[in-house]
Amino acid sequence: MKKIFCISLILASALAFSSCVKEEEDIFDKSAAERLNEASDLYSSRLMASPNGWAMQLYPTTQNEYPYGNGYLLLCRFNADHSVNVSMDNVFSGNKYAEDTSLWEVLTDNGPVLSFNSYNKCLHAFSDPYDLPFTGDDDNTINETGTGAEGDYEFIIVDAPEDASYMMLKGKKRGTYNLLTPIEVGVQYADYLADVKAFQNKMFAADAPTFNVVHYGDKLYKMTGANDGIPNIYPYDGDEIIDESFNAFLITKRGDNYYFRFRDKVDDKVQEFMYKPDQDIFESVEDPAYFIEGNNPLLFFSGTLGNPSFKWVFNSQSDKVAAIINDLAAQIDATSTKNAKYALEQVLINTLAGSTVLQVSYSSKVAKQGTLRKQFYYEFKGSANNDVLNFSYVGPAGKNAEEVNASTNAVTTFPALNQLINFMGQSMRVEAADTRFNLNGIKLVSTADAESWVNLKAN
Repeated sequence: MKKIFCISLILASALAFSSCVKEEEDIFDKSAAERLNEASDLYSSRLMASPNGWAMQLYPTTQNEYPYGNGYLLLCRFNADHSVNVSMDNVFSGNKYAEDTSLWEVLTDNGPVLSFNSYNKCLHAFSDPYDLPFTGDDDNTINETGTGAEGDYEFIIVDAPEDASYMMLKGKKRGTYNLLTPIEVGVQYADYLADVKAFQNKMFAADAPTFNVVHYGDKLYKMTGANDGIPNIYPYDGDEIIDESFNAFLITKRGDNYYFRFRDKVDDKVQEFMYKPDQDIFESVEDPAYFIEGNNPLLFFSGTLGNPSFKWVFNSQSDKVAAIINDLAAQIDATSTKNAKYALEQVLINTLAGSTVLQVSYSSKVAKQGTLRKQFYYEFKGSANNDVLNFSYVGPAGKNAEEVNASTNAVTTFPALNQLINFMGQSMRVEAADTRFNLNGIKLVSTADAESWVNLKAN
């Protein structure tokens, strides 16, 4: 009886096993090799779906230190012969345009993997285990031999939609996420990189004298050090060191629009911002309550008055103000003699003994004595009120009695000087000369006459 039962059990098991095999054959009607080849072909076609290639936002690591944590913009065109053209313009290429061609392949290793499988001097610059020549100095040597920038040359293809609107890659070793966006047909790679670099240098200049302001919904932050690509973002009323928080970013361009994208999501909610020139802000593409703007020009400029670290030179002006300055230059020149040549050099807002002064600098070229430079000074008081800066004239000034007398006499000698003082002694709107992200340029506009304005440059 036991023997009959055992035989029955074996037959039942065999039937069950054959049934399972039949199920597996129904699910996988192609061999594993065929399925892997199809996956490779599918993702290869997605990489080639953008005819002019992709702008790749590459992050070698998730660190917050230069140059390992910075983002780098690479332009990649994947060709049908499995060659890839890669271009870049950054510190790894000596801050000049570089390009190289190598090979690529989509491997199937627990999912599709993009491999740059022959050497490319642009892409592999981030994974070569060599010492980076641009890090450290004589007093603080840094040797990266054996690690390099610690980046990847193989990337897991995380997302590749059929419409080729973007691709998302993940570094196989470092795990950084690297977004690819298509480059428009007809765009030249060198021009694209130069355009983006110029825009970024303008918006986030190394010598920008103030911070940017970040709005995360109802939360307000300051952003400093954006010029190096890894800004410090901390609460507006917080401490720059105690509350420091770093988030690398990159800028790309699609059509006529510039995009600012953080490496890491903010509030687990937003990551990418588009520049809106009419508002001079970067607005989140996910939620408009999140945006980045420059500092307030009025508050910043008024705060520099009386600060000896700031000189504001008249850089350009409206026709009305230019006419006054041209008349002043002509009147100063008219006092020249056979032995002395006088010429207007510059007009600026400066600080003298803690006071704000309008300084008119002129040169006196005297025979056998060379060129002497002198100044007239006129003191003003400025106060911010109701979104404008009210300038009021105090009177002639100077570092000593002789200069005060010279400034006093000049007002009588040069009628245009009175006109210039009258222009300055009024209510002014304070605007950015170009962008609020870089307040090295300030524009003062008369509230009484919009055609009377001057652009000032920090010096």
